[in-house]
Amino acid sequence: PAHAPGKLITRLASDAPNIKAVVDARMLQVIYALSAIVACIVIAFIYCWQVAILGTSLILLLAFVMIGLAYKISVMNIEQIKNDEAGRIAIEIIENVKTIQLLTRCDMFFDHYETASKQQKRSELKKGMIEAINYSITQSFMYFMMCFTYAVGIRVIYQGDKSSDDTFKGIIAMMLGAVAVMNSAQYFPEFVKAKTAAGMLFNIIYRKPRTGDLMEGDRPEIRGNILFENVKFSYPQRPLQP
Repeated sequence: PAHAPGKLITRLASDAPNIKAVVDARMLQVIYALSAIVACIVIAFIYCWQVAILGTSLILLLAFVMIGLAYKISVMNIEQIKNDEAGRIAIEIIENVKTIQLLTRCDMFFDHYETASKQQKRSELKKGMIEAINYSITQSFMYFMMCFTYAVGIRVIYQGDKSSDDTFKGIIAMMLGAVAVMNSAQYFPEFVKAKTAAGMLFNIIYRKPRTGDLMEGDRPEIRGNILFENVKFSYPQRPLQP
């Protein structure tokens, strides 16, 4: 079950460090990069709007690609969390180590743990491929920006729409914006993990029990004795077993 002690301990042990990992200098680095991108776009529009439009379009295209990759990784993270049995098995082994030894079932639990660990490893390898695609695109983004902005800038200068000085100022501004993208994109995996981890933690905190909430409903003042007859109790996971 999702609320088993092993799974809850695993989530608290892994999700909290993932959130803490981005609430430090990396968050400031991303904020600095976003501010630099906005400033570079404004400067480029002031000096050469033709180059600025192209550079802004490339940045928006990269942003849409990164949002799509982030969504894909988030879905994979949620599936991995739901199917993560390695932590639960490890905690149950530690809690019941004497019983497992007496029953001589060590090999069986070891095989279960190994199978769960291999499944988690395969999921991490799939995420690694997506993160590699994101890294390769973002780290080569400046060169694409250089190619396209210089191509447009040369045509602008040739037609006499802008002076060479203003055109090169616009090109350099967009290239600096691309550098800001490269410097901040390296923290992309950490932020995706932090988003998923925060969502799972808040889901645990605000999860309401299936048996009802004691804070809701009427609370009449009762005096005297109470007698229960034909009352049956069952766990939510075993409703047919009173």
